[in-house]
Amino acid sequence: MKLLKLLLFYSIMILLFSFCGKSPVNSQIDINKEGILFVRNFYELCLMRPDGSNIQVIGRHGYSRARWSPDKSKIVIAGDYGGFKDVFPILIMDINGKLHNRLTWNGIRPLWFHNGDRILYQEMSHGITGRLYSINIDGTDERLIYQVGDSTSFYLDDVSASEEYILGFESFYFRLENGKLSGTDNEIVKIHLETGKKMYLTDNELNDYAPKFNIDETMIAYFCIDVPGEVTVNNIENVYVMSSDGSNKRRVTNETMPNEMGPFLAWSPDSKKIAYCKLDYRLFVAPDGSDIFIIDILSGNVVNLTNTSKDGIYNKVMDWK
Repeated sequence: MKLLKLLLFYSIMILLFSFCGKSPVNSQIDINKEGILFVRNFYELCLMRPDGSNIQVIGRHGYSRARWSPDKSKIVIAGDYGGFKDVFPILIMDINGKLHNRLTWNGIRPLWFHNGDRILYQEMSHGITGRLYSINIDGTDERLIYQVGDSTSFYLDDVSASEEYILGFESFYFRLENGKLSGTDNEIVKIHLETGKKMYLTDNELNDYAPKFNIDETMIAYFCIDVPGEVTVNNIENVYVMSSDGSNKRRVTNETMPNEMGPFLAWSPDSKKIAYCKLDYRLFVAPDGSDIFIIDILSGNVVNLTNTSKDGIYNKVMDWK
């Protein structure tokens, strides 16, 4: 059965490449205009203006991650094709939705190095995060650049422009006396790629995650679950910012009721605003969908860009150019 599913998956992928090469979804994307990249219902990759207008569909394939290239002419995507749990394809797409090449079947959280010719990604195997690799955008010269430690769960979220540091969040897992697997809370960590030296930017009993540098790397935005202990439906999540050395932490959103955000956010090009998503729990059982919001980090003013979670639609912000 597993072999049959994989054969079906590869057949679908071949058809997708064939279709996308001939008929991009939208050929009128203007890369010179400011825009927010987002995923709708895990299936459509879309672009909209920062005021929520002019939504355009770039591609329809299934996505878990997407990031602009430094020159904004290409997008690296992590696929989410039909729930296949044993394959995690990373692909390069142009701005019109045409898929150009596959870099790996087994990667998550892809990022661009800032010269635009290489991709950094994290290996994924049976739900376990693993080693970090870099690879040319044509699929050549794959290199192992960081090994995640034993009993460590590390999730890659950003890379510095100098390519010296990676940014992510980390926890440690262990076996309890009853044999059950448990873990510590998440802390945000900056790692020097050459030496492997870690700098912990948070150190508390809360769950901090999904950090991202602003454009000049003086600040980091991230999510924090404000209630210590195990993550439950009663937790309160907020967006925080801090200096890139971990100082000057402050909360910028003001959520007070149990909620769920993340794990996606994006800085505006001028570093004055942050786009994020929030799940809709109107039924208080399972989320009905999610919408994208923008907050001005100085004034605290919040703007709701999408308003379709009430219709069961999930909107996930990916990047902002």
